[in-house]
Amino acid sequence: MTDWLLDLPVAWMAVVVAIVTYAVTGGLYALVIGLAHGDRARAFKSVSPGMLPPLGIVFGLFVAFIASQVWSDMDRAATAVNREASAFGAVGFLAASFPGRPEARLHDLIRRHIDATVTQEWPMMAQRRARLEVTPPSLSEALQLALALKIDSAGQATAQREIATALENAIDARRQRIIISRSEVSGVKWLGLIVLAICTLLAIGMVHSDNRQGAAIAMGIFATGVAAAVLIIAAHDRPFGGDIAVSPAPLLQVMPEEAVSERAAGHAIAVDVAQLLRAARQVISDQQDLINRPGTGKPLTAGDVIDAAWSNYANTTGHELPVLDPASEEGRMLQAELQAIQEVMDEAQPLINDPDRGFKGFIPVVFAQRVAVRFSKTMHELAFLRVTAPPELVRNPANRPDDWEAAAIQDRFRSPDWHKGDFVAEEAALDGKRAFRLLIPEYYDASCLACHGEPKGAIDITGGKKEGGKLGDLGGAISASIYLQ
Repeated sequence: MTDWLLDLPVAWMAVVVAIVTYAVTGGLYALVIGLAHGDRARAFKSVSPGMLPPLGIVFGLFVAFIASQVWSDMDRAATAVNREASAFGAVGFLAASFPGRPEARLHDLIRRHIDATVTQEWPMMAQRRARLEVTPPSLSEALQLALALKIDSAGQATAQREIATALENAIDARRQRIIISRSEVSGVKWLGLIVLAICTLLAIGMVHSDNRQGAAIAMGIFATGVAAAVLIIAAHDRPFGGDIAVSPAPLLQVMPEEAVSERAAGHAIAVDVAQLLRAARQVISDQQDLINRPGTGKPLTAGDVIDAAWSNYANTTGHELPVLDPASEEGRMLQAELQAIQEVMDEAQPLINDPDRGFKGFIPVVFAQRVAVRFSKTMHELAFLRVTAPPELVRNPANRPDDWEAAAIQDRFRSPDWHKGDFVAEEAALDGKRAFRLLIPEYYDASCLACHGEPKGAIDITGGKKEGGKLGDLGGAISASIYLQ
């Protein structure tokens, strides 16, 4: 069947099929009536009317055979699309088990795949030109990401398994719909249907050749049936093309919403920013003996701290600090944070290398606060970073928690049910703007207790009063916020 006919709206397809069918029928009628003279008329009348029922039955069976093929293809196509959509829906739901960058990346890959499917693959399937040579890069990357996810709990292990299974189901469903999209009623079947219709029309005309009006009526009725059968088959011949086609609506319904993707991206950026600050601060904590040792030429330049921070980040998160497009928002933020670390360390070099001074006062919290202030000043339109603590533990008023941070510390971190490996991440207002806010609790380790341990009220090396903290007590928090559009 020619593509131009199958591309027509059903109404116009019906008009074209009717015109062609009635024109052919008219030509056959004129041929039979024109030849029905003399011996030919007697020969026509000798054609038994008993031939018509078998011919009609064979034609009907042929139509049913072809129609069952196209309807089956339509059902299989719809099933494949629904299965693919269900798989992506499951991935989107389970991705929440891996908050931050993995969730944001999975959502982004699903969006990219669905968008490419709807805008590029669907028109190709409508024309039977879609190919199966390779798996779409977005699906391949999503599956690789799922298999490489860092597992921290039994629940995440189950979620990872289900995500991988769902992506495999999506890949298989895509394969099925592309195979179905290439299915069609072959030319031999169309030829057989047309030849059988013509034979039946000729037989009807011959049986009624002595009654022109009766022949016209009988042939017209059968021609109407033929046109209807051809229209039904032609309208369903391409499962993904024409007016009666399987649509990508189920896929669009499970496409992650922009707001969801925005929050997931905000989560990913906030986690990276906070984790990088923690990694760099840990370097300063580990190097306190070196920092406070009198002398010059110490191997603790900005480059040394950044290199060690990269290593700490990888050890803590289970993956390398991402190398991002510097023009992207996340790339700009990470670059701004690295630049802040560079500037803080450069400014601190004379102090660190003071040959006559012992304790320098360049402690982890001072370093982290200076980096956070510089970062927030540079990225004030996009993000905010701060080192804070429970109100009674704050020594620097600039680090006092705001209402949201204070509530998270009191209601979450100090709850008996709180798990120390967790953090608070949610959408909340910041300076009157929508923001994705992240608060990561910090607990005293052995190095912290020199200044914050017991006895409570004693003067520590910095000149402040000790808080009487114990190993593992809540001592502070890193607050990272990403403004939402």
